[in-house]
Amino acid sequence: MNTERAGLKQNLKALDDLLVRERHAIIHLRVGQMVEIRRDKTRLLKLLHQVEQSVDEESTGLIKRIKINNERNRMLLESGLQLIGTLQDNVFRRLALTYAAHGRSLSIGAGPHLLNRNV
Repeated sequence: MNTERAGLKQNLKALDDLLVRERHAIIHLRVGQMVEIRRDKTRLLKLLHQVEQSVDEESTGLIKRIKINNERNRMLLESGLQLIGTLQDNVFRRLALTYAAHGRSLSIGAGPHLLNRNV
């Protein structure tokens, strides 16, 4: 039983450490590290799900910290994706130029447009 608890704490601590590393990778845009960390997280989560283990007070505290760190990372990733989407949209609006059948250029403004070759 004690070895199970020690293994649980060790895996929970490793998962928490991975989440801290993940936050640093997100903040510093280290995509390669994020991929590696995701693999490690998947492996650890599979280990944690293999056996039902009793959770003591220390493990409960680790689990709470993991939830907080995971939520923080989720928010960072979500805001980063929103920023990328906004930047892509702005760049597309500025650079998107198409030509009508008669050689006139058409700037594509904000919002969805259906383009017809017979403009």
